[in-house]
Amino acid sequence: MLGDCSFRVTILFLTVILLSLGINAQDAIRIGSVRGVDVRILVAVPPFCPDTADLTPVATEMAQVFAYDLDFSGLFILLPREQYPMGFVGLERDVNAINFDAWRATKAEFLVYGFVKREGNQYVCQFRLIDLVSKSQVVGKEVRVEVSHPRLAPHRFSEEVIAYVDGIPGIGTSQICFNGIVGGKKEIFISDYDGANLKQITEHGSISIKPKFSPDGTKIAYLSYKDRYSFLYIYDRLTGRVTPLSKEVGLNASPAWFPDSRRLAMTLSKDANMEIYIKDIDGKNPVRVTKNQYGDSSPTISPDGTKMAFVSDRGGSPQIYVMGVDGSDVRRVSYQGGNSYDPVWSPDGKMIAYVVEQKGEGFEIYVMNADGSEPRRLTNSYGSNESPTWSPDSRHIMFCSNRNGSWELWTVNVKTGEERKVPNINIESQGPSWGPRASKDAK
Repeated sequence: MLGDCSFRVTILFLTVILLSLGINAQDAIRIGSVRGVDVRILVAVPPFCPDTADLTPVATEMAQVFAYDLDFSGLFILLPREQYPMGFVGLERDVNAINFDAWRATKAEFLVYGFVKREGNQYVCQFRLIDLVSKSQVVGKEVRVEVSHPRLAPHRFSEEVIAYVDGIPGIGTSQICFNGIVGGKKEIFISDYDGANLKQITEHGSISIKPKFSPDGTKIAYLSYKDRYSFLYIYDRLTGRVTPLSKEVGLNASPAWFPDSRRLAMTLSKDANMEIYIKDIDGKNPVRVTKNQYGDSSPTISPDGTKMAFVSDRGGSPQIYVMGVDGSDVRRVSYQGGNSYDPVWSPDGKMIAYVVEQKGEGFEIYVMNADGSEPRRLTNSYGSNESPTWSPDSRHIMFCSNRNGSWELWTVNVKTGEERKVPNINIESQGPSWGPRASKDAK
């Protein structure tokens, strides 16, 4: 099924993209490395059909959210409204009333149909992905969400549509956490991956930074000076409780979760220089991993929990190294020149994203294979681009950048190089961490 879809897409929609697009960085979307051929799928996402007139704003917003998810994936291109069939005024309740011939004449391969009604405190949404070539439904789903979370419905369906096309679900239901500046202080915030539903989760009135989502999405580890010194804490999303993770003498930094969400690696300086330790989630059972006179920091754990990438200056400058989680088989993997920082392992285990500082070029985001091969630069802003974090599907990297004069969150598509500013966030933001997709029973 997927092979047939890719074949039709290749035949119907191959077009050459001009190398110079003339898009300004302020427009929030920028192509960094352009495809030679555009193989994205042309899809129509008209406003969804509401059961009653008062639901029109909700149905319209749901379609907009769904369209953003598809466009963001890098797999689709949206059919412009001016290219809809002549005389089209909206979707009808009866899906059989669709004029397939008129939609096929637009050259779109797929049409997304949505119907939205309300039952008590829930929206009940019927979504369909219709193949205009075969005039048949290829993906269909009824989604129920609380009326307080209407955006969750299209996010859920978009994940399934993307999985149908590419084999890997999208990331519509995923969330991000980061530190934002409010009232001159830095606090931890959480939002949807597209910046919507922004919520402040700490009120320490201090400096709280570098949050890290646990793999199961239930907890967030972060560094805070709320108790005067740089200690590590864990925020429990289910209870709202904050508990200490590490309050050793000296630096406590760089928490990195193991896949089981029960242990973390971290950087401690209690041994007179920076070393990497592993502790249980309650701060107990510390195990020292690195033991040398050099500075070792910024651990990140491979998805299978067997390896650790980290930063060390043992070779004379900060570079990325990989070793077993027990400290064995240490080897350097960054060789592209300049200094290397902030490694983070992709969820599929195939790549490591990191930051490179080179003279005259600022800090830029790079990616390499997990064995250190094929390093390549993803950003070209000549500013500071820091704190990379991977999307759950390993298609995107989020990072913070000051390219526009203040700290903002941006994303880059690893395959295409397309860069986007994260919308809907109106505060200075740094240190993002991309969490997992929402569980199926999430509201």
